[in-house]
Amino acid sequence: MTKRKPPVRRVYIRDGSYYWVQPYTERWKKLCRVEDGEVRMLERLAAEKAKVEKIDGTGNIPHLVDKYVRLHQKDHKERAWPAYGRYVKRGFADVDIDQMDVPYVRQFLKDNWKDKPHMQRVMRAFLSGFFDWCIDQRLMTTNPCRDVKLKKPKPRTTLISGDHFAAIRECMLTFTYERGGRQLTAKVPTGPMMQCFIDLCYLTAQRSTEIRNLRWTVDPKDPDGCSWVDRAAGVIHFRPSKTEDSSGVAVDFKITPEIEAVLERARGIGRVKGVYVIHTKQGTPYAANTALKAWKVAKKRAGLEDVKYTIKDIRAMALTDAENAGYDIEALKETAAHTNEKQTLDYIKSRNVPTSEIRLHVPLRASA
Repeated sequence: MTKRKPPVRRVYIRDGSYYWVQPYTERWKKLCRVEDGEVRMLERLAAEKAKVEKIDGTGNIPHLVDKYVRLHQKDHKERAWPAYGRYVKRGFADVDIDQMDVPYVRQFLKDNWKDKPHMQRVMRAFLSGFFDWCIDQRLMTTNPCRDVKLKKPKPRTTLISGDHFAAIRECMLTFTYERGGRQLTAKVPTGPMMQCFIDLCYLTAQRSTEIRNLRWTVDPKDPDGCSWVDRAAGVIHFRPSKTEDSSGVAVDFKITPEIEAVLERARGIGRVKGVYVIHTKQGTPYAANTALKAWKVAKKRAGLEDVKYTIKDIRAMALTDAENAGYDIEALKETAAHTNEKQTLDYIKSRNVPTSEIRLHVPLRASA
C-alpha cells in the first residue's frame, strides 16, 4: 500500500487509484485509477459529493424525493436520473408536498432553465413521475405538471461539415505541446476508443447513448432492452433507450464493411475486454460527460472551439449525408428509429439550403 500527498482535500492515492475519504463516515470511496488523470478524478469527486450532500430545509419534499429515487432508480437506465432528484431537493427544500401547485413548478423550471427548453422538459417529466408516485401514496390528489405547458425546443440547424468532422476526428488521437523551445506531439491514451465512438455514431446514425451502451453480446438480464452486436445475424440490434417507454421503436442495423472495421478496431484496444464495445480501460462504458469532454477538447485542438458542434450533431450529419446519397425519407425514418417522418425531417429538412435559379433584371425607365 502506498500513500502520497493528496491532490485535493480528503483525496488520497492508494494502490494506483484515487480515493475520497467521506466526511463523518470516514469511508474510502474509490474515484478512478491514477492513470485516468486528475480531470476524471475531479469529475468523480463532484459526483460522489453530490450524492451525500445534505439539503437543509424545512419542507418534506427532499425526504420524499430521496425515497422516490431509491425505489425507482433501478427502473431508469439514464445515469443522470438521480441528479434530477437533487435539483428538485434544492429547489423545494422548504416546501411541503401538500403545498405544491402549478406556479411552484413553473417558477422552478423558469428560475433554473430559462433558456434551456430541453432541460425544462426533462425536469417536468421527472417531477411528473414523482408527483404520480406521491398521488399513489395519498400525499396529494392532482399532478400539477399536467397543467404546465412548455414550448417545444426548436430543431438544431447546425450541420457539421465533412472537413470539420475529419479534423476533430484526427485531433482525438494526438496533441502538440512545447518543451524546451521545441514543438512535440504526444498520443492521447483514450483517443483510439473515442475515435471508434464517433465513427459508430456517424456510420449508424444512432444516438450517442446507444453507442456508449452498445454490447458485444446480449444482456441476459434485459435481452429485449439492450443494444448489442449480433455477428450471427450480421446486424446490430439497437433498442433506443429514449423511446423504450413510449413507442418502443427499434432498428436492426446491418453490419457494413465500414462498421465491421470500426468494431474490429474497438475490439483490439486495451488489455481489459469488457462486454461493451466502447469501453474504458476498466472495461466499463464511458459516461456521457466524459465523451463530451473528449469531443470538446478535440474540437479545440482542431481550431473549432467557437463552432457550436455537439456530439448530437453527428446524428444529423449522418442522416443528411444519407439523404444526399439518395436514400428516401422512409429508410431514414427507420434508421433513426423515429415514429414519424416529421421527426426525421427535423434533422435534415432545414440543413440542405436550396439554390435558386431565378434570374431577374432591374426595371429601367423606358427611353423617350
